[in-house]
Amino acid sequence: MTNKLIRLCLVFNSACDDLVTGLLFMHTPWGWQDEGLKDGLRHLTVHFDQPEQSVETEAALVAACPGLTMEITSVDNADWNSAWKKYFTPIPIGTRFVVLPSWLKDEPCAAEPILIEPKMAFGTGHHQTTALCLGALDRLATEGVLGAGKSFLDLGTGSGILGIAAAKLGLCGLGYDIDPVAIDNARENAALNQVEAQLELGVGSIDAIPQERRFDCILANILANPLIDMAEEICLRLARPGVLILSGILAEQADRVVAAYAAQGLVNPEISLSGEWALLVFRP
Repeated sequence: MTNKLIRLCLVFNSACDDLVTGLLFMHTPWGWQDEGLKDGLRHLTVHFDQPEQSVETEAALVAACPGLTMEITSVDNADWNSAWKKYFTPIPIGTRFVVLPSWLKDEPCAAEPILIEPKMAFGTGHHQTTALCLGALDRLATEGVLGAGKSFLDLGTGSGILGIAAAKLGLCGLGYDIDPVAIDNARENAALNQVEAQLELGVGSIDAIPQERRFDCILANILANPLIDMAEEICLRLARPGVLILSGILAEQADRVVAAYAAQGLVNPEISLSGEWALLVFRP
Protein backbone atom coordinates (compact mmCIF):
# COMPACT_ATOMS: atom_id res chain seq x y z
CA MET A 1 0.00 0.00 0.00
CA THR A 2 1.32 3.48 -0.89
CA ASN A 3 1.79 6.25 1.66
CA LYS A 4 -0.71 8.40 -0.25
CA LEU A 5 -4.40 7.85 -0.87
CA ILE A 6 -6.36 9.31 -3.78
CA ARG A 7 -9.42 11.19 -2.58
CA LEU A 8 -12.32 11.46 -5.04
CA CYS A 9 -15.07 13.93 -4.06
CA LEU A 10 -18.29 13.45 -6.05
CA VAL A 11 -21.19 15.87 -6.41
CA PHE A 12 -24.34 14.92 -8.34
CA ASN A 13 -28.10 15.32 -8.48
CA SER A 14 -29.82 13.16 -5.88
CA ALA A 15 -31.98 11.67 -8.67
CA CYS A 16 -28.83 9.73 -9.69
CA ASP A 17 -28.38 8.16 -6.23
CA ASP A 18 -29.16 4.58 -7.27
CA LEU A 19 -27.04 4.81 -10.42
CA VAL A 20 -23.97 6.25 -8.71
CA THR A 21 -24.13 4.09 -5.58
CA GLY A 22 -24.70 0.99 -7.73
CA LEU A 23 -21.52 1.76 -9.67
CA LEU A 24 -19.63 2.42 -6.44
CA PHE A 25 -20.75 -0.95 -5.07
CA MET A 26 -19.19 -2.59 -8.15
CA HIS A 27 -15.98 -0.54 -8.28
CA THR A 28 -15.34 0.40 -4.63
CA PRO A 29 -16.82 -2.39 -2.47
CA TRP A 30 -14.68 -1.24 0.48
CA GLY A 31 -17.07 1.71 0.92
CA TRP A 32 -17.33 5.48 0.72
CA GLN A 33 -18.33 8.42 2.89
CA ASP A 34 -21.77 9.97 2.40
CA GLU A 35 -21.58 13.70 3.15
CA GLY A 36 -25.35 14.12 2.72
CA LEU A 37 -27.50 16.41 0.61
CA LYS A 38 -26.73 20.08 0.05
CA ASP A 39 -29.15 22.10 -2.09
CA GLY A 40 -30.45 18.94 -3.74
CA LEU A 41 -26.97 17.65 -4.59
CA ARG A 42 -25.46 14.50 -3.10
CA HIS A 43 -21.85 14.70 -1.87
CA LEU A 44 -19.80 11.50 -1.60
CA THR A 45 -16.12 10.91 -0.88
CA VAL A 46 -14.19 7.81 -1.96
CA HIS A 47 -10.57 6.89 -1.21
CA PHE A 48 -8.27 4.70 -3.30
CA ASP A 49 -4.83 3.30 -2.58
CA GLN A 50 -4.22 2.32 -6.22
CA PRO A 51 -4.29 4.90 -9.07
CA GLU A 52 -5.70 2.39 -11.56
CA GLN A 53 -8.70 1.81 -9.28
CA SER A 54 -9.40 5.54 -9.24
CA VAL A 55 -9.06 5.93 -13.03
CA GLU A 56 -11.40 2.99 -13.70
CA THR A 57 -14.02 4.28 -11.28
CA GLU A 58 -13.83 7.84 -12.61
CA ALA A 59 -14.37 6.62 -16.17
CA ALA A 60 -17.39 4.50 -15.22
CA LEU A 61 -19.00 7.35 -13.27
CA VAL A 62 -18.50 9.95 -16.01
CA ALA A 63 -19.86 7.60 -18.69
CA ALA A 64 -22.98 6.78 -16.67
CA CYS A 65 -23.66 10.20 -15.14
CA PRO A 66 -22.37 13.05 -17.37
CA GLY A 67 -23.71 15.73 -14.99
CA LEU A 68 -21.60 14.46 -12.11
CA THR A 69 -18.68 16.63 -10.98
CA MET A 70 -15.60 15.32 -9.20
CA GLU A 71 -12.57 16.72 -7.45
CA ILE A 72 -9.43 14.57 -7.19
CA THR A 73 -6.85 15.22 -4.48
CA SER A 74 -4.38 13.17 -2.45
CA VAL A 75 -4.21 12.63 1.29
CA ASP A 76 -1.49 11.15 3.46
CA ASN A 77 -2.35 7.55 4.29
CA ALA A 78 -1.04 7.79 7.85
CA ASP A 79 -3.16 10.88 8.49
CA TRP A 80 -6.25 9.17 7.08
CA ASN A 81 -5.76 6.06 9.21
CA SER A 82 -5.31 8.10 12.38
CA ALA A 83 -8.36 10.20 11.52
CA TRP A 84 -10.57 7.17 12.34
CA LYS A 85 -9.65 7.64 15.98
CA LYS A 86 -10.82 11.24 15.88
CA TYR A 87 -14.15 10.62 14.17
CA PHE A 88 -15.13 7.13 15.35
CA THR A 89 -16.69 7.98 18.70
CA PRO A 90 -18.84 5.62 20.83
CA ILE A 91 -22.40 5.26 19.55
CA PRO A 92 -25.11 4.32 22.07
CA ILE A 93 -27.93 2.23 20.55
CA GLY A 94 -31.08 2.20 22.66
CA THR A 95 -30.40 1.10 26.22
CA ARG A 96 -28.72 -2.17 25.29
CA PHE A 97 -25.71 -1.55 23.05
CA VAL A 98 -22.85 0.85 22.51
CA VAL A 99 -20.70 0.62 19.36
CA LEU A 100 -17.03 1.11 20.18
CA PRO A 101 -13.88 1.18 18.05
CA SER A 102 -11.44 -1.60 18.81
CA TRP A 103 -8.97 0.73 20.52
CA LEU A 104 -11.55 1.46 23.25
CA LYS A 105 -12.24 -2.21 24.01
CA ASP A 106 -10.88 -1.94 27.53
CA GLU A 107 -12.86 1.16 28.43
CA PRO A 108 -15.63 0.56 31.00
CA CYS A 109 -19.17 1.11 29.70
CA ALA A 110 -22.66 0.53 31.06
CA ALA A 111 -24.08 -1.05 27.87
CA GLU A 112 -23.10 -4.17 25.94
CA PRO A 113 -20.20 -3.18 23.65
CA ILE A 114 -20.12 -4.01 19.95
CA LEU A 115 -16.46 -3.68 18.97
CA ILE A 116 -15.64 -2.67 15.41
CA GLU A 117 -12.26 -2.45 13.71
CA PRO A 118 -13.01 0.31 11.19
CA LYS A 119 -11.58 -0.55 7.82
CA MET A 120 -12.84 -0.06 4.30
CA ALA A 121 -15.90 -2.29 4.78
CA PHE A 122 -19.14 -0.40 5.33
CA GLY A 123 -20.75 -0.43 8.76
CA THR A 124 -19.54 1.35 11.88
CA GLY A 125 -22.91 2.46 13.25
CA HIS A 126 -22.40 6.11 12.34
CA HIS A 127 -24.56 5.87 9.23
CA GLN A 128 -28.28 6.36 9.85
CA THR A 129 -29.26 3.07 8.21
CA THR A 130 -26.92 1.01 10.40
CA ALA A 131 -28.17 2.80 13.51
CA LEU A 132 -31.79 2.24 12.43
CA CYS A 133 -31.19 -1.51 12.04
CA LEU A 134 -29.39 -1.78 15.38
CA GLY A 135 -32.23 0.12 17.04
CA ALA A 136 -34.76 -2.29 15.51
CA LEU A 137 -32.85 -5.29 16.86
CA ASP A 138 -32.78 -3.68 20.30
CA ARG A 139 -36.55 -3.02 20.26
CA LEU A 140 -37.43 -6.49 19.00
CA ALA A 141 -35.29 -8.10 21.70
CA THR A 142 -36.92 -5.93 24.36
CA GLU A 143 -40.35 -7.05 23.09
CA GLY A 144 -39.26 -10.68 23.32
CA VAL A 145 -39.60 -11.23 19.56
CA LEU A 146 -35.88 -11.99 19.09
CA GLY A 147 -33.58 -13.82 21.44
CA ALA A 148 -31.86 -17.10 22.23
CA GLY A 149 -32.82 -19.99 19.99
CA LYS A 150 -33.72 -17.80 17.00
CA SER A 151 -31.84 -17.80 13.69
CA PHE A 152 -30.83 -14.88 11.47
CA LEU A 153 -29.42 -14.01 8.06
CA ASP A 154 -27.46 -10.77 7.70
CA LEU A 155 -27.40 -10.10 3.96
CA GLY A 156 -24.75 -7.61 2.86
CA THR A 157 -23.05 -7.96 6.22
CA GLY A 158 -20.21 -5.47 5.54
CA SER A 159 -18.27 -5.08 8.77
CA GLY A 160 -20.54 -7.68 10.40
CA ILE A 161 -21.97 -5.17 12.84
CA LEU A 162 -25.62 -6.27 12.52
CA GLY A 163 -24.79 -9.97 12.70
CA ILE A 164 -22.63 -9.34 15.74
CA ALA A 165 -25.49 -7.50 17.45
CA ALA A 166 -27.87 -10.36 16.64
CA ALA A 167 -25.37 -12.88 18.04
CA LYS A 168 -25.01 -10.84 21.23
CA LEU A 169 -28.80 -11.05 21.59
CA GLY A 170 -28.49 -14.86 21.62
CA LEU A 171 -29.33 -15.58 17.97
CA CYS A 172 -27.23 -17.77 15.66
CA GLY A 173 -26.95 -17.30 11.95
CA LEU A 174 -25.18 -16.31 8.76
CA GLY A 175 -23.53 -13.14 7.51
CA TYR A 176 -23.02 -12.98 3.73
CA ASP A 177 -21.48 -10.31 1.53
CA ILE A 178 -20.42 -10.25 -2.12
CA ASP A 179 -17.15 -8.53 -1.16
CA PRO A 180 -14.36 -10.78 0.22
CA VAL A 181 -12.70 -7.72 1.83
CA ALA A 182 -15.86 -7.08 3.83
CA ILE A 183 -15.99 -10.70 4.96
CA ASP A 184 -12.37 -10.54 6.12
CA ASN A 185 -13.25 -7.45 8.19
CA ALA A 186 -16.41 -9.13 9.52
CA ARG A 187 -14.37 -12.16 10.65
CA GLU A 188 -11.96 -9.86 12.49
CA ASN A 189 -14.87 -8.09 14.18
CA ALA A 190 -16.62 -11.35 15.08
CA ALA A 191 -13.42 -12.48 16.80
CA LEU A 192 -13.11 -9.14 18.62
CA ASN A 193 -16.63 -9.67 19.97
CA GLN A 194 -16.14 -13.40 20.66
CA VAL A 195 -19.18 -14.42 18.59
CA GLU A 196 -17.45 -16.59 15.96
CA ALA A 197 -19.47 -19.62 17.09
CA GLN A 198 -22.80 -17.84 16.54
CA LEU A 199 -21.96 -15.99 13.30
CA GLU A 200 -21.00 -18.01 10.22
CA LEU A 201 -19.59 -15.76 7.49
CA GLY A 202 -19.31 -16.33 3.76
CA VAL A 203 -18.88 -14.64 0.40
CA GLY A 204 -22.05 -14.53 -1.68
CA SER A 205 -25.56 -13.15 -2.00
CA ILE A 206 -29.06 -14.52 -1.41
CA ASP A 207 -28.62 -17.18 -4.10
CA ALA A 208 -25.82 -18.74 -2.03
CA ILE A 209 -28.38 -19.65 0.66
CA PRO A 210 -30.35 -22.88 0.03
CA GLN A 211 -34.01 -22.05 -0.70
CA GLU A 212 -35.22 -24.57 1.83
CA ARG A 213 -33.37 -22.84 4.66
CA ARG A 214 -35.54 -20.53 6.79
CA PHE A 215 -34.49 -17.75 9.17
CA ASP A 216 -36.45 -16.21 12.05
CA CYS A 217 -34.90 -12.82 11.24
CA ILE A 218 -33.45 -11.52 7.98
CA LEU A 219 -31.49 -8.25 7.98
CA ALA A 220 -30.62 -6.53 4.70
CA ASN A 221 -29.10 -3.06 4.88
CA ILE A 222 -28.26 -2.67 1.20
CA LEU A 223 -29.92 -0.39 -1.39
CA ALA A 224 -33.49 0.00 -2.64
CA ASN A 225 -33.03 -1.51 -6.11
CA PRO A 226 -31.20 -4.68 -4.99
CA LEU A 227 -33.79 -5.14 -2.24
CA ILE A 228 -36.55 -4.90 -4.85
CA ASP A 229 -34.76 -7.30 -7.21
CA MET A 230 -34.22 -9.85 -4.42
CA ALA A 231 -37.68 -9.56 -2.84
CA GLU A 232 -38.89 -13.01 -3.93
CA GLU A 233 -35.65 -14.78 -2.94
CA ILE A 234 -35.49 -13.03 0.44
CA CYS A 235 -39.12 -13.82 1.27
CA LEU A 236 -38.62 -17.49 0.36
CA ARG A 237 -36.04 -17.75 3.15
CA LEU A 238 -38.02 -15.96 5.86
CA ALA A 239 -39.66 -18.16 8.47
CA ARG A 240 -43.33 -17.65 9.33
CA PRO A 241 -43.67 -16.07 11.81
CA GLY A 242 -40.48 -14.12 11.31
CA VAL A 243 -39.05 -10.62 11.12
CA LEU A 244 -37.65 -8.90 8.04
CA ILE A 245 -35.55 -5.76 8.63
CA LEU A 246 -34.70 -3.72 5.53
CA SER A 247 -32.76 -0.49 5.17
CA GLY A 248 -30.33 1.31 2.89
CA ILE A 249 -33.50 2.88 1.50
CA LEU A 250 -34.02 6.58 0.89
CA ALA A 251 -37.34 7.78 2.31
CA GLU A 252 -38.54 8.65 -1.18
CA GLN A 253 -37.87 5.05 -2.30
CA ALA A 254 -39.73 3.36 0.56
CA ASP A 255 -43.05 3.02 -1.29
CA ARG A 256 -41.38 1.09 -4.14
CA VAL A 257 -39.73 -1.32 -1.71
CA VAL A 258 -42.98 -1.77 0.24
CA ALA A 259 -44.81 -2.59 -3.01
CA ALA A 260 -42.20 -5.20 -4.00
CA TYR A 261 -42.61 -7.04 -0.70
CA ALA A 262 -46.40 -6.66 -0.70
CA ALA A 263 -46.33 -8.61 -3.97
CA GLN A 264 -44.69 -11.42 -1.95
CA GLY A 265 -47.38 -11.30 0.72
CA LEU A 266 -45.58 -9.10 3.27
CA VAL A 267 -47.71 -6.08 4.14
CA ASN A 268 -48.05 -3.27 6.67
CA PRO A 269 -44.40 -2.75 7.59
CA GLU A 270 -43.38 -0.59 10.50
CA ILE A 271 -41.58 2.39 8.94
CA SER A 272 -38.98 4.44 10.80
CA LEU A 273 -37.12 7.45 9.42
CA SER A 274 -33.76 9.01 10.24
CA GLY A 275 -32.94 12.03 8.16
CA GLU A 276 -33.44 11.02 4.53
CA TRP A 277 -33.24 7.27 5.24
CA ALA A 278 -35.98 4.72 5.93
CA LEU A 279 -36.18 1.44 7.82
CA LEU A 280 -38.86 -1.17 7.08
CA VAL A 281 -39.73 -3.91 9.56
CA PHE A 282 -42.13 -6.65 8.37
CA ARG A 283 -43.59 -9.14 10.82
CA PRO A 284 -45.48 -11.74 8.74
